[in-house]
Amino acid sequence: MTDLPQKLLLYPQSFLSPEKVVKVFPLVSKIVFLKLSKTEDLIENIYKDLPISWKEKVTFLEFKKEIKIDWNQLSKEVDVIEEWGLNFRTPETLKYFSQFKETLEDSLENIYPSFNKKEEKTKEETEIKRALILLCLAEKLDYRLYEIEKSLKEMENRYNQIFEEKIIGEDETFEKILDIKEPLTNYLFEEELPNLNLRIFAWKLIGKYLDWESLYPLKDLLITEKKLLEDWKEKFIFEKEKFLNEEMEFYKFKASLSEILEIPENNFLKASSETGVWFLSI
Repeated sequence: MTDLPQKLLLYPQSFLSPEKVVKVFPLVSKIVFLKLSKTEDLIENIYKDLPISWKEKVTFLEFKKEIKIDWNQLSKEVDVIEEWGLNFRTPETLKYFSQFKETLEDSLENIYPSFNKKEEKTKEETEIKRALILLCLAEKLDYRLYEIEKSLKEMENRYNQIFEEKIIGEDETFEKILDIKEPLTNYLFEEELPNLNLRIFAWKLIGKYLDWESLYPLKDLLITEKKLLEDWKEKFIFEKEKFLNEEMEFYKFKASLSEILEIPENNFLKASSETGVWFLSI
């Protein structure tokens, strides 16, 4: 059995369902979440009834003090972009407006930094804003998918309860309906995080602006995506170590955290030459 880590950085998401996080809490002193505008509120909402207080186990990775972010303004912009996306979410709508490229561009001009020609922004401001919009939208999506899955489970449990209460004796001619979740399985419960590559891209953009020094020493990652693990196995030398928890696999990569995350090394204090990767497989 390998030594337990002091800190685990959740990557590349900033949301982990209660069912998963309770598997990790007993194994680590601190889980590190990237702190976005709504992260702490979401965590308080979904972790408040856990047997272990989340405030004892969760800490946050934040931006360096010199990086100023207007989180209220960013949240408003994320809401506007989300509304814009909902307006164009159907194939029919996209097909119609694809004939009017200028209309689509104009509709984005005032809400997305790469399209905004009216304000002069530095490269740093544009990078940070672009990345945060992507990550905030991803966090909202993760939370909503969790809520949908939770609701479906509740519906399924209630359906099974009603079925057991109402059916007396054995009736071989009566068949239960299909699994309630089946029509949505292909859309909601894939192993891969939605837009995984965009999340990784966003982390690379903001990596050099994050306050890594406040979390020193940090040399372990917590991931839930097999694709990430397989990609790193192809790039770096690694060893797989045994661990008592069957739901958690542990790998030791012969590469620093900065190399794994593709973030400039000068942002880390005395970076370890090895990175522990904890893969939560449930």
